Amino acid sequence: MQCATSHKRLERRSGFTLVELLMVITIMLLLMSITVYSVNFARDSDRVSSNASKVQSFLAGARDRAIYSRSPKGVRFFLDSEDDPNAGTGERRTVSAMYYIDPGQFWSDGAIELYRWDPNFNGRTNLPASGGSNPDINGDGTPDNPALIWMVAGLKENKWWELKRRGLLVDGVRMRIPAGPTGTWYPVDTRFIDITSAPTNTQWLVLQIPYADPGDTDIRRAKAFELGGPETYELQLPPSIMPNQPALMVDGVVIDLDGSRLPAGWRPSAQNGANFNQFMDVVFSPRGTVIGETASAGIIHFYVCDRIDATVLKGELINSLPGASAAAKLGNFESAVRGGTPFIPADEIDPADASTWISALAEAGEPYLPKDRRIVTLFTQTGAISVNQINPTDVRDPSDFDGDGNFSEPDGIADDPYLFAETGQEGN
Repeated sequence: MQCATSHKRLERRSGFTLVELLMVITIMLLLMSITVYSVNFARDSDRVSSNASKVQSFLAGARDRAIYSRSPKGVRFFLDSEDDPNAGTGERRTVSAMYYIDPGQFWSDGAIELYRWDPNFNGRTNLPASGGSNPDINGDGTPDNPALIWMVAGLKENKWWELKRRGLLVDGVRMRIPAGPTGTWYPVDTRFIDITSAPTNTQWLVLQIPYADPGDTDIRRAKAFELGGPETYELQLPPSIMPNQPALMVDGVVIDLDGSRLPAGWRPSAQNGANFNQFMDVVFSPRGTVIGETASAGIIHFYVCDRIDATVLKGELINSLPGASAAAKLGNFESAVRGGTPFIPADEIDPADASTWISALAEAGEPYLPKDRRIVTLFTQTGAISVNQINPTDVRDPSDFDGDGNFSEPDGIADDPYLFAETGQEGN
């Protein structure tokens, strides 16, 4: 009898109770959520690194084409047509498409004359009045000497008006004065060539770097040379796009130009509202090295990141900067970036340490965690290309973004983000 009772008791305890089932389900759901989070995190990391590798491979492909064909070949980076509307005032500041290019042809029709700064075209140098300040001729934020040679005059036969109308003469193209191997290259802008009206008898280009020779006339005269000045020139017209499919970065990954270290010619003066040159080209020689104005940069860093970190996150910072208007805030941001402080966030942006500029994205005071990032580095002197992690260390505020005068506090921006790329160290 006792054995039968024990047997029945064992039969009753052979299943699971409701509480036990609920505990098992809870554990399974927890494990599933951890797994999904891990998979998503790995996927986010993989899509950034894979797109960085795509940039590296595309640049290497142009270099290989140049070596194989024994003629220069290159890559053009195209500005995105639109950014997130929350990113400051919405300017185009990212890249997600690249094309292979053939270097541009040369144009040398007509002759030239060189002039000092004479924006009024009255034959007199535009020197500042007594006590006045020099003008910022090339738009780099610093005063320039108007007594130096900045302007190049050509006649209708030079056909510069026609070139600009056809989209072949744009700000940032190079002019060699005089023509030939003894000449010097100068980037130019076309602010005085108006294609909305008929061409004038004299057409003017502005040098972004003053001509090396000061001229032989009185500095109060605009015309710089009475006798013996250069008369020949060469314009290197923009490269043409090769008939290939573009390389497109996918899944919302972009090159953020504000976090990149670019050649000076890619960040032209703010003429006509341009923040970046529309011809951001890297051209390789048949020896595999970078040639042209881009080569003078030495090292170029492309910051590859998630679009939200390049737009919405950047917009948070811009909106927090001092300034009475959105344009003034953006101007302060531009000054910091042009001054050498790239917009590359630290790994964690704490509202308490970053002067609360991140508060709108952080939840309940928790730090905002930017997504995965990579640096694609091009060494122009050798043509070598590498992909590295950023150095996210943030212990100081070198640019004083928030304008509080405190340079020793964390600000949410990486202090030396290119360290690993330039030294070969490995990030965590």
